[in-house]
Amino acid sequence: GDSATVGAGLPLLRSIRELVAGGDRIHAVEGVLSGSLAWLFDRYDGMRPFSGFVREARAAGYTEPDPRLDLSGEDVRRKLLILARAAGLALQADAVQVDSLVPASLAVAPLNEVDVRLPSLDTLLRERFKAAYREGASLRFVGRFDTGIAGVCHASVGLRALPADHPLCGGSGTDNRVAIFSDRYREQPLVIQGPGAGAEVTAAALLDDVLCIAAGASSY
Repeated sequence: GDSATVGAGLPLLRSIRELVAGGDRIHAVEGVLSGSLAWLFDRYDGMRPFSGFVREARAAGYTEPDPRLDLSGEDVRRKLLILARAAGLALQADAVQVDSLVPASLAVAPLNEVDVRLPSLDTLLRERFKAAYREGASLRFVGRFDTGIAGVCHASVGLRALPADHPLCGGSGTDNRVAIFSDRYREQPLVIQGPGAGAEVTAAALLDDVLCIAAGASSY
């Protein structure tokens, strides 16, 4: 089973597979798929440097020891691919446009210099925050795929300014939030939200997979 690969214990993959198995057609899926980036943009207020929040997140264990792995968007790309394939789409990694948060000077830094170069994040993200704030929007790091003509899939990962009433602006902390648009959920998406990180929920998802496999569940 692979339930814990996206959204920790949230029933994301199972829900998508059950929709498809029931004859529904997925049009798009978008979501806040990184617990660490969810936490960062839930907390970031444009007042304190973004780099300070990154250090806090790393100290709390929300990011990898090298936070560039989170900030690059590559983890979100991987999760988006898993969701797309659960929907029956042959999406390839190189077809996903990724807008990394990591500036070039930070990307090339050796690991022992990452901390001192984190402030290179601050100016651009402060400007992005100010622009969003002026529009009454919130910053969220989002992965999205859309089904196109003849099954061609368009996919992107990056920072977006979303209106306050957008379904991905709910939740708090490390919560993951995913909106599924389909034939049945065309105007109002099916929204799944909850903790996107944590040992307990991940372990529960793994146990659920094992039990489903043992029971010969048709979803797996």
